[in-house]
Amino acid sequence: MENINVTSHKLGDIHLHLWKTDKFKTVSIILMMKASLSVDTVTARALIPEILKGGTKDYPSWMMIKRKLDNMYGAVLETDVQKKGEQHVITFRMDVAAERCLPKQVQLFQEALALLYKIVTEPRQENGIFIKEVVEQEKRVLKQKIQSVSDNKVAYAVERMIEEMFDQELYRLPAYGRVEDLDVLEPEDIYDVYKQMLAHDRMDLFIIGSFDETQAKEEVVSLFGAKRQVRELQIASTTSKAVIEEKVVCDKKNMKQGQLHLGYRTYTTFVDNDCEAMRVADCIFGGSPLSKLFINVRQKESLAYYVGSILERHKGVLMVMAGIEFDKYDQVVYIIKEQVAAMKRGDFTEQDIEQAKGVLLNQLWQSVDTALGFVDLFCSDMSVNGHISLLDCAETIKNVTKEDIVRAANKWELDTIYFLTREGEEK
Repeated sequence: MENINVTSHKLGDIHLHLWKTDKFKTVSIILMMKASLSVDTVTARALIPEILKGGTKDYPSWMMIKRKLDNMYGAVLETDVQKKGEQHVITFRMDVAAERCLPKQVQLFQEALALLYKIVTEPRQENGIFIKEVVEQEKRVLKQKIQSVSDNKVAYAVERMIEEMFDQELYRLPAYGRVEDLDVLEPEDIYDVYKQMLAHDRMDLFIIGSFDETQAKEEVVSLFGAKRQVRELQIASTTSKAVIEEKVVCDKKNMKQGQLHLGYRTYTTFVDNDCEAMRVADCIFGGSPLSKLFINVRQKESLAYYVGSILERHKGVLMVMAGIEFDKYDQVVYIIKEQVAAMKRGDFTEQDIEQAKGVLLNQLWQSVDTALGFVDLFCSDMSVNGHISLLDCAETIKNVTKEDIVRAANKWELDTIYFLTREGEEK
């Protein structure tokens, strides 16, 4: 596996990251706008990317934007809203055909970058604010999206556990905001938040594919190079508070299967030296099909429909998730805690370690098979040293020792047990 050569530049107040490669037949232009999570802005910010897709000054409807994209050899525009630690991240992605793959000479990259700029900075307006009909339509869509989480019991349990575990921290806020805000948000309120975004958000622009680097920098400076007043950003990696006592929360719904989630604070994020040891520990514990949780909870005891763990490296959270029968709560919690204790005392083999490393290395190579996978990998590494080296990442994983893993696992502290059970059940 070869290293990826990325050049990063600060042009005005935008951070430009260029990966020139013939790996893809498209050029991906990905703009990420980042601000600290805030109760006052989270819902408005979640609405803004879809409102912006509703029309620009030159293309005053989504249908006209879509027609323009179709005329650009089927270019694709997508938006997303995420949280990374306590950062709120809005992403605009445009994929266009690489000019080297087209039958005739066209300035498609320049055209795509200009269109993205117009969508982000030149929205269709009415009386100096967003158009009310567009806002109301997007509020209805977002409300349905937020409410639909209740229909997906796993997603609902994840959201509720995070809400309970981080009830005094901004990480509790869902990336798509809160239903109760939608009833009071007016077009002028959302437009004010939008203006704050343009003026103060950190902007990272990624260009990935086959393109002329000099032209790319010139175009970016021409469009995005204006001076702004970027606010200091809450670092994505945030310190967790100490666990005073274990919290147990039980919710009841009309359902057929219990959802059991345990939230551990790891006190390790991607900026820490033992981050890779923590990842290997998670993989052995619950993050792979050969994990301790899968073998001991599902295979040996048949106590779960599914079981596993997820490591959130920006906030430092290890989340265990299991789908269980309602009356198996005590048994499953006991076995999960047993496996955590086993990790802390080093009760795993060298074969377990090598298998876990193999899983992580495979994930590393696969991450650069797509532009978005590369950006996700780069964003974590970028916060540490401003560049990415796949070979260095792989070497760090390979060099993790059993002592490193035990030390990382001994930082885990159980904060919250959340159980979503059936109405009428005792627990």
